[in-house]
Amino acid sequence: MSYSEALFYEEYGNQFHIKYPNIQFEVVSIQEIYKDMDELSLSYQEAFMRFVEKNKPDVIMCDYGQIEQLIQEDKLYNLDAIIAEETFDLDGYLPGGIDVLRQTGGGSLYGLAPTLDTAAVFYNAELFRDHHIEPPRNKMTWQELLELSERFAAIDSGEESLYGLSEQYASPAMLFYEIAETLSLRLVDAKGEKVIFNTDGWKEVLEMVSGAIRSHALHAPTPKPDSDTPVPMLTDSPFFRGKAAMVIGNFFFFTDLRNRPQYDKDAQKIDWGVVTVPVDPQFPDVSPPIRPATIFAIPADSPNKRAAWEFVKHVNGPEKAKEESRTLGRGLPARSEFFTEVDGKNIEALYMLKPKGKWGLWGESERDIPSSFFPSMYDLLEREIMASLTARKRSKKRPLPSNAKAMRR
Repeated sequence: MSYSEALFYEEYGNQFHIKYPNIQFEVVSIQEIYKDMDELSLSYQEAFMRFVEKNKPDVIMCDYGQIEQLIQEDKLYNLDAIIAEETFDLDGYLPGGIDVLRQTGGGSLYGLAPTLDTAAVFYNAELFRDHHIEPPRNKMTWQELLELSERFAAIDSGEESLYGLSEQYASPAMLFYEIAETLSLRLVDAKGEKVIFNTDGWKEVLEMVSGAIRSHALHAPTPKPDSDTPVPMLTDSPFFRGKAAMVIGNFFFFTDLRNRPQYDKDAQKIDWGVVTVPVDPQFPDVSPPIRPATIFAIPADSPNKRAAWEFVKHVNGPEKAKEESRTLGRGLPARSEFFTEVDGKNIEALYMLKPKGKWGLWGESERDIPSSFFPSMYDLLEREIMASLTARKRSKKRPLPSNAKAMRR
């Protein structure tokens, strides 16, 4: 499975052929999944499972939710025996990375992920020095991060506002979801039938986000109503103009830090640092944004299990991880031993937190929820957050909630 045959050979196939010239590939494009979604009105999960049944790939590329369903339907080959037989090295993986995959498989491994999805707080070290403010630290709570952001909002920076915090993808609803996930809130019940929103926990999160926007601690521009993109890209990022002290970004933000000044005439070269995303004080060592990215698995009925394993082993091996660590290409390498700095700066914060496991606002009921619900809820939430700000724009600025315990469910 790959987006295209050309991309597959560029990413994996050409290098693998040097080592195993007798193994030939047939590539099936996942663009078929999106075609079925449009033509058959299927959810992505439904179209994905249809694709696997129809094409029967020997190597499946999937995400955490998809591998969970494949395991539940007994469609995957258990890798434990062959890993033990070949003494394949799992020790170099991020602590918790293998554990969360085993958790999905009921204690067994049915897939391996060479890269991780992640998020971190990047900060402008120069702005913190100039204003004599202590920079952010690892494992802050959301409350602490927003209080730190508010210190910049109080600074008179001339004609343009100075924000404490921005988002790589500027959206109030996105930050709202991120905080709620950290605090293990759920948006629907276990059966996927009822929205559970009117609770003290959700109210506290809403107050945190709206309070941060009102105080200018958070930069959150309103999306254009007629835009096809519900979450606008930060093409005019205040962080790169030196007008935001911190930004929440994913792994690919490193590429922006390196390349933005080359194509954006208004972008400044940033003396940056990086710390972990905020955590739930009850569980300070885990984080929802840390999760396996593309997982490689082998179908239980594949007639080519041995060749498929050689490929999965190659993609997940130390040599491939070492190569990937130099390119910033496809995500955070799951093997942390090879990736310790970017442009001479320490990035240990990216490996400090472990995957949370059963994450998400939807819990295990996500597959039972109509796919149309997700964008509808997102759009509604975005509108209501901004409407609440408009309705209260003349009121006295309200402080951020100070009781961290009240934010826990």
